[in-house]
Amino acid sequence: MGFELDKDDLYEGMKFIVGTWQVDYIVNAFSNDLKHIPAKEWKSEDGRDFSDLTYTFTEDHAIVMKDLGSGKEEHGTWEQTSYGEYHYTLNAFLDLPDSNFLKAAETLSVQDGCIVFSIGFLAIGMKKIAEGTVSEPEKEPDIGDLVPTDDDLKHTDIVGKYEIVKTLGPTADGGFGLITKDEMLTELKKRVAAGEMEEEEIPSEMKLFDMQMWFTEDHKVKTVAKIPDGVSQKEIEAAVAAGHIGELLEGGYYADKGRDWKYVNGSYYYDTGEERELMGKKLSSWDPLVIDADGCIDLHMMVLKKMK
Repeated sequence: MGFELDKDDLYEGMKFIVGTWQVDYIVNAFSNDLKHIPAKEWKSEDGRDFSDLTYTFTEDHAIVMKDLGSGKEEHGTWEQTSYGEYHYTLNAFLDLPDSNFLKAAETLSVQDGCIVFSIGFLAIGMKKIAEGTVSEPEKEPDIGDLVPTDDDLKHTDIVGKYEIVKTLGPTADGGFGLITKDEMLTELKKRVAAGEMEEEEIPSEMKLFDMQMWFTEDHKVKTVAKIPDGVSQKEIEAAVAAGHIGELLEGGYYADKGRDWKYVNGSYYYDTGEERELMGKKLSSWDPLVIDADGCIDLHMMVLKKMK
């Protein structure tokens, strides 16, 4: 099963190939050492060599092939077909029958920064001698930059209190994955029986299930924690005054300042607050929120379920 190229792949592929390429070397498949023979050393009967051959690719997917020695020129088109592979057509320039020979000649593979195609038993390697112009793609706005419309603001089905019904923990098969509260307790008791942990440690490991996530009408996602047993009212008030915990609630408190949520582009999203990047490119910190038929939201690290 192949990978589908996305717009970023196609843009990077275009930046790579757009420009002018010149034949740099030839490899004879029948040679013993598959040596790269410099193009200028591979002479035709009339004294011309392969270095006269250039391909110029432009961002409008046009290609011009030129034989500098004869002045012959042919126009065609090109496209990227996969990672590191391109296909082009040039009408009658190659003068090859419509067969596997033509297919190989019209297929360009990226190898060590060169593009390579085949003509019969010869592999032709080309190097880039001039860069072309590639326009910067139009940047799509980040979800965080989108402002909900009046209609978007009417979508409030997500508002409510959610309990944590699954979180990451040890699974019965010895692995690690999303498990329920009962599954977590069972696995922890196994560890106690095996002498891997003390029974007194269980409440600390299970405390995440005592938390809730509240999606509020003011578009915040807030973590609500249970006030630990044995903590006095004076200690609670001191913690609030010091800013260690947030607003007090019935039986609990806001454990954080909350993250933003919004409805835009036909979907719910929330800001994870994470700083993300891929190959030096900054990625959005906003993730989609999908409510399934059971009223659950999968946050990858945990699963929430709306409380009745």
